[in-house]
Amino acid sequence: MSNRNELMNRRNFVAGSLASRTALLGGANAWAQVVPLHCVPPLPPLPGVEFVPATGGPVRIRKSVFELTPAEVTRLKAAYAALRNVYRDDPRSWYNQGLVHCWYCSGALDNLNGMEIHGGWLFLAWHRAYLYFHERILGNLIGDPTFALPYWDWDSCRDDANDMTGRNRFPGEVYGFPNSSSNPLHDLSRAVGPNDRIPPIYVGPAAMKPIMTSASFTEFGGSGNQELPRRTPEVGDAQQMGQIEGGPHGVPHVWTTEPTLDRNKPPMPNMGALASAAFDPVFFAHHANIDRLWDVWAQGAGHANPDNPRWLNQFFLFYDHLQTWTGITISQTTNAETSLSYRYQPPAWPPGPPAPPAAAVAARTAPRFAEAPPLSPPLVELSTGSQPKVLAPRPTTVQVAIPQEAKAKIRTLAAPTSPQKLVLRIDGVELPADRSVVVQVYVNRPDITAPARGAERGYVGSIVIVPSTSSGAGHVHAKVQRNFGFALTPELAASLAAQDNISVTLVPVTGDATKSTEVFRYQRVYLASR
Repeated sequence: MSNRNELMNRRNFVAGSLASRTALLGGANAWAQVVPLHCVPPLPPLPGVEFVPATGGPVRIRKSVFELTPAEVTRLKAAYAALRNVYRDDPRSWYNQGLVHCWYCSGALDNLNGMEIHGGWLFLAWHRAYLYFHERILGNLIGDPTFALPYWDWDSCRDDANDMTGRNRFPGEVYGFPNSSSNPLHDLSRAVGPNDRIPPIYVGPAAMKPIMTSASFTEFGGSGNQELPRRTPEVGDAQQMGQIEGGPHGVPHVWTTEPTLDRNKPPMPNMGALASAAFDPVFFAHHANIDRLWDVWAQGAGHANPDNPRWLNQFFLFYDHLQTWTGITISQTTNAETSLSYRYQPPAWPPGPPAPPAAAVAARTAPRFAEAPPLSPPLVELSTGSQPKVLAPRPTTVQVAIPQEAKAKIRTLAAPTSPQKLVLRIDGVELPADRSVVVQVYVNRPDITAPARGAERGYVGSIVIVPSTSSGAGHVHAKVQRNFGFALTPELAASLAAQDNISVTLVPVTGDATKSTEVFRYQRVYLASR
């Protein structure tokens, strides 16, 4: 735990933060639907300790929220009811649990925050650790060491946008629909109802397959840059948002508070803004599914987590179930069952006879340094230059001729046995921290004139950014900037090799086409190999 003792012993690790904190007024719901004024963690009274994996205890089983028994639903509600009753100054309290995510994502209205764990390779591991400590706190409060968080498997659905049987609906039977204020899992800020569905183009089988078959952790979970993890990525940086975060993670966040995904409306806390998202109990079920998908991906053939020491040795600090300030490294999270004593029960989807249980497979780390090979020099530049481009309110297509030498390289990359893949990069995506964006991305589909809801030919993924804070908050991080990468399938690469031109179409999702979208800009669009 190199250099960590100093950090865990520094009583002034948030120098001046106590003076900036004010009294927290009101009851448990007084802060509903608002970004908090402050989210500085409570100052630890004693030096921190290093995390030690528990041994000899039960392995907690996380199940789909749609498959919980009545007794398990009652237990879940009892745990959150107990959490809401914890004295607010206790670091384990419901309010302070919500502030943990705020501190690590963007900070509150006082402009104080810790490292940024979104937009790169820290995203999956930090949230896994966060869920672990949250789960242990809940279990401790009700005296049940077997307590496990459920997961919301919104990916258990079909590609048919009209199909109403999938789990891409809100689990309101457990977490409550509107007017369920007596339910401790309820949140006032949600806007979804029983008939709303997350469009399967974002979470259905066609969208999830290329993500779950990503060849590298960079594609699936993101990459880091060569400087501090909190540094805002710049155009050309190695840092990239993983496809699991940049697409299916962001959509349920925004959708929960705005089912139309209307990008012209201001963000709606709680789930609709990162600074307040963890105040909604469904946040933890949503992220448990992201965590489950990481577990599934890491066990896939040829898949491995990074062996980069800078990633493995990164540590995070949390209060545990005994109020102990604890430091945990990413290397201690990569095998959830061994180190953290939990595993996922696969969802029983689609309906029918249950599949035989899969044998447990330990997550692997990459056999060589780096989370993925570096990108090659661009094969095809579709849009570049020193000035950011403004996304038009209607679908925008950029098209260029494919150079002959690039065609030959693309043809090689299209071979199923090729160790390298063709990657579409969209770098320097930028928007104010208080705005969200959902943009569908298509290759060689200039005929697309409106967002799709189901599977669509040429769709390679979406650009999804959840706002960091609420509208007009005046946050110090005035803009968010991210880089996106989409690995193209061999079939799509082969089709490009037979074309004279390539086009990329960006389709803003819903919203009023008469309004300006100058808040959304991008720097560069290009094809490269990795």
